[in-house]
Formats: sequence, C-alpha cells, structure tokens
Amino acid sequence: MNDRTRIALAGSLLLSATSPVADGQITETLDVLNSDDWQTLKSIWRLLDGVRPSEDHFTISIATEKGDSLSAVIQNLLPGEGIENPELEFAVSMIRKITSARVNRLSRVNTMLMTRMMPPWNETVQNSLMFNFESRISTITNLAEAGEITATECVAARDSLIDKAETLALLEILDEVREYPFYDGTQFYEVENPGSDEILQKLDMSYRVALDSLQADHRVENKEYFLTIVQQHEEFLHRYEDFQQAKPLLRILLFDLMEAGN
Repeated sequence: MNDRTRIALAGSLLLSATSPVADGQITETLDVLNSDDWQTLKSIWRLLDGVRPSEDHFTISIATEKGDSLSAVIQNLLPGEGIENPELEFAVSMIRKITSARVNRLSRVNTMLMTRMMPPWNETVQNSLMFNFESRISTITNLAEAGEITATECVAARDSLIDKAETLALLEILDEVREYPFYDGTQFYEVENPGSDEILQKLDMSYRVALDSLQADHRVENKEYFLTIVQQHEEFLHRYEDFQQAKPLLRILLFDLMEAGN
C-alpha cells in the first residue's frame, strides 16, 4: 500500500465517521491492506488486469482449470471470522465476490446465452457490466503500461471503474436475496451498462407496482407473486443499508487494487 492509498483511507474514513469506532476501522483496514492474504488477492486481481478478455461470450481467455484454482484461492482469503468490524467484513466479502466474478468471466463460456429461455434481467445486466468492466480494465492497464495515457487520465479511468465495481457489488447483493426471478426489469434489456441509480430506480418501481397490486386486491391468482417481490425487495433494502455503511471501505479496497503502479 502506497502513501496515496494511506491518505485516501484516512480521509475517507474520517469524513464518513459518525462514531468513535472510526479509529478502529482505520486500524483494522490498514491491517487488512498490509496482510499476506490481501497481497495474494491483489496479485490475482493484477493478474486478471493483464488478461485480454475475449471479444465475445463464447471464448475464454483463461483455462477453466486455472480459473477453478484461482477461485478456490480467493474463497479462502481474508475469512470473515478474522475481521471484527462488520462494515469491513462486508466490504472484503464484496471484493472476494467481484474478483471471483472476474475469474468466471475470463475462464468460462457464458452459458446463459445458450438457453432458449429469456434469463432474469439482473443476470443479463450483470453479464453485460462484467463484459464491459473486463474490456475496459484490460485496455486501461495496457495503455498505462505502454505510457500512452497520462497519470490524470489513468486516475479518471480508475474512478470510473470503481463506480462500475460498486454497481457489480450491488448486483451481487440482489442476486443473493433473489430466491426466484420475480423482479420485472424488461426495460433493462434496452439499457446498456446501467449505473446503480438506474438499477435502484427500476427496483423501486417494481416494488411499488407489487404493493399497489396487493392493496388493490385484484388478480388474486398473482398474490403470492407480488408478496414475494415485496419480501425480496425489503430484504434487498436491508442488505443495501449494510452496503451503504460499508461503501467508504469498499472504495478504499478498490482504490488500492486499482492504483497504478501497485
């Protein structure tokens, strides 16, 4: 971890601190960033940065066996029981999931495109975002190493990628609480790489439609369907609150992973 990361860490946490535990967050986050597990995870992340992703969803860039090996390593890094602060544990778990998703994107054919059935919208959005994320991070890495972009351009590109990574984390949360593909997001099929605000807006619309339908007490045959939408969305909102609390720490971890020259 370099000085810029340390300064960003302290600044972000102090600005977002609302209780005396902020000092403890700083100390434990520094411990994570200096740990052997984090260095291993960072080396995997940087390895993936240098892989040129395929230009379609049917070709892989990393051997599937290699991807399986990397995924197994990732899952054993920085176990949650070793982290005391819940916001930090949440942020670290999101990093593990995003890194694993990157490995899957590069080492597996997208079987979702082989089915005749229309996949759930969040899976479509998630795959599109990951495809775009991998393409951009590979391009930026290669341009930076070749000296073809300035430090300022590299920072701007990194910040944009951090925003995309946060959106991927949001979709991971949605996928965890979605027991059945009830969220109706047909309009998303026409949206290319939506951001977090667009996703939240569409989810809220689906939630309100379900509430209105239940209150109107019509289409009784769909009552269970709408109840499930409401229950899933309320669980999502609970997890989203945890995400918001952990977001400053998540950005610090992403900042360290994406800092040029690490």
